[in-house]
Amino acid sequence: MSTIFKTDKFNLTDGDKVFIEEKVEKISHLLSGEDIYVKIVEDRHKSYKIEMSLSLGKVHLRVSKSGSNFYDLVEDAVQALKSRITSFKEKGRYYFNGDKNWDDLSVGYDVDDDKKEDYDFGFKPIVKIKTYEDDTPIHPQEAIERMSLLDHKSFLFKNIETGRYAMVYIRDDGNYGLVQPPVE
Repeated sequence: MSTIFKTDKFNLTDGDKVFIEEKVEKISHLLSGEDIYVKIVEDRHKSYKIEMSLSLGKVHLRVSKSGSNFYDLVEDAVQALKSRITSFKEKGRYYFNGDKNWDDLSVGYDVDDDKKEDYDFGFKPIVKIKTYEDDTPIHPQEAIERMSLLDHKSFLFKNIETGRYAMVYIRDDGNYGLVQPPVE
């Protein structure tokens, strides 16, 4: 297992690397040699964002923590990653491997907020299903405009350029992203 570092406006010292590697080493027993990627961003106000990610087969896990105390953020991120790995290994792998049916996790109808605790799916269930009538293909730029008008963070649409479904979203840096299947 390796810890691979990437920084943005952050001076990563050898001491910082050792500190992070020691914290990550504490969860290595949960892994089978997978690399952990650590991205550290510092803004001009001495605030930090730490992202830790890894791949377990076809499944990618990522946690992100932000705040002003670098060392506390590292510990919080490692703890969150440990929790995510444990949850995946205990529950998720059966679904991703096809051993269990994803339909077992779906509610398929609205669940009242006061009754959510009555359901224990192991994962948060789908509690609302939306449908839409207008399936008219639109340009990605128009999808961004519609997303903005709705004050949403993402927007699913049929791309007029490809004829396939795609999604635009607002990235953490304030720019826009486009998710779409490969063009054949």
